[in-house]
Amino acid sequence: MMNHKSIFNFIVVLALSVLAFPLSAQQEFGGVPYSQELGVDIKDPSIGSLNLTNEVGQLKSKDTEGTNIHALSLITTSNQKSITPQFSQLAPNTVVTTVGLPDGTNSYLRLDDYNLPVGARVFITEHASNTVHGSFTSGNNSKTRRLTLGPFSGSYTIEYNYDHADQNNMPFKIAQVYAMTGDQAANDLGFGTAFDCSININCEEGRTLSDASNGVVRIRVVGEEAIALCTGSLMNNTAEDQTPYILSAYHCTRPAGVEFTPLFDQWIFDFLYQSNSCANPTEEPSFASVQGSELLAEWEDSDMLLVRLTSPIPLVATAFFNGWDVRPDYLPAQTHLIHHPNGDIKKVAQDFDSLRLDLTPRQWDNGTITPTRSHFRAEFDNSTYQPGSSGGPLLDNNQRIIGQLHGGPRSDEFCTIAIAYSGRLSQSWIGGGTPETRLSDWLDPLDSGITQLDGINSDAQEQFVQFTGRVVTSDGIAISNVGVALSGEQDFEFFTGDDGRFVFDNLSSKGTFTFTLNKDVNASNGLSGLDLVMMTNHILGKVTFTNIFQELAADVSGDGRVSSIDLVQMTNVLLGTSNSFPSSNSWRFEPESLQMSGSDISNNSVELVVVGFKVGDVNNSADPRR
Repeated sequence: MMNHKSIFNFIVVLALSVLAFPLSAQQEFGGVPYSQELGVDIKDPSIGSLNLTNEVGQLKSKDTEGTNIHALSLITTSNQKSITPQFSQLAPNTVVTTVGLPDGTNSYLRLDDYNLPVGARVFITEHASNTVHGSFTSGNNSKTRRLTLGPFSGSYTIEYNYDHADQNNMPFKIAQVYAMTGDQAANDLGFGTAFDCSININCEEGRTLSDASNGVVRIRVVGEEAIALCTGSLMNNTAEDQTPYILSAYHCTRPAGVEFTPLFDQWIFDFLYQSNSCANPTEEPSFASVQGSELLAEWEDSDMLLVRLTSPIPLVATAFFNGWDVRPDYLPAQTHLIHHPNGDIKKVAQDFDSLRLDLTPRQWDNGTITPTRSHFRAEFDNSTYQPGSSGGPLLDNNQRIIGQLHGGPRSDEFCTIAIAYSGRLSQSWIGGGTPETRLSDWLDPLDSGITQLDGINSDAQEQFVQFTGRVVTSDGIAISNVGVALSGEQDFEFFTGDDGRFVFDNLSSKGTFTFTLNKDVNASNGLSGLDLVMMTNHILGKVTFTNIFQELAADVSGDGRVSSIDLVQMTNVLLGTSNSFPSSNSWRFEPESLQMSGSDISNNSVELVVVGFKVGDVNNSADPRR
């Protein structure tokens, strides 16, 4: 038996096990880190850190069975030196630590025991680029209390913002830092690393596959010990109820020569990761991601894996639920593979000859032996596949899936070898005879017995709406770090960034929601003796305010009028005898809350402009970023 290679690739294969220490749908909820408002240099070496530079440097790459799947050894706790993170309390509401890694190192971070209270936020700031990721909030809380974040480049700072932040009592711990170092980190994986002979999905070769392509995703396969890259596809079912089933490859959870415990709840599925044209883009394209899944079925003989997404697919994904053909004797005259080689943007390969059954048992580099007739054998005429292509759907000319890529002989940058073996969907349909080992229970819930089904477009445009807005001062200047809380059928909070914007995706078109705005920090921001003089003159009738927002700001107590009570409360904050207003937040908004029904939103989206004012700041001198 020949020894074939699983087309599977680790993108981050060092799992640095960090000691448990009280200390990120990877959905972000906006905002600006408090360290920026404090003017603190988060790269300051005096800030507590988890320095992994030396540990990463000890790693040595090994070639697995002659393939280009690089597996880096796992560094155990006994090999690490002082990797327990040290945290610095920058302010009562700000705690930080730095993860030190060599420049150019691509890494992911997994947080365990993640359970943030409402209002708390986590930010990740990359040192080299100053890129800020986040915020991550209670909206990222999950039943498993895990959150995987990344990728990041080089060293970065983890920042926790909360009114009662305590460096000795953090609501998460650093569980794993996954990293790939050296030339591998920059050159071997991800955007721009597929062979030059690979063909982008939006070239002429993929023109007839535009629907099917929208159902193909790159999968970041998160495990306890490592993170890998594979490909998968959304699948239609006979109920056509758009249950988000993803078909991929069994061996993606069982790599060769490496310990791997899949954490399905942390898997990340990237939609529309592709070039918008035939040419390779000079910059990495944007894409839409979903985090979280659950295992439904798997079958080793045909290398089948089926999972179900546990978070909604974003509207912008324009998802397509692919059709299938499970006729046992079907051998189409032409086939197409859609895939993400090396974790790069979406590509296509084609075989213009009739498909053949593989009549030989195959032994794979992870020890698996697949039986005769369990796989198709294709030989692509115009491209090839690479590690990361595993699980990519094999389609006929009707855009129906008939199998998913398992692997084959190693190719080269000229695509001179392109023999591929794909697990047959008809074999996976029957599997091992149980729901946990076959597809039929999931893809034919009606027990219709049909063997062919076309794909369907997502009707998310009818099911979901988007609500966006911008929070500004009366002069139109953006206000950052405003919490915009949504309550109703869904509950979470978004924070405005430097542009003052907020966005809520995937709201039910049939739901009713209430949006409430809040910012209550730095009560003294913008307050001065001049404000007291202007308020006094207004109360005495000497010089009255010239606009409504001056009057609203002067009503410090929030009782609907400007009086001596407001002067007293202002004075207490100015003198430092109080750091907050007793009956008002430091910022108020018009409107402060809004109720809206999804049915009121036309064209799936609505945008609102909200005006905010700093309480007590009559002369409009407050910094809206603080």
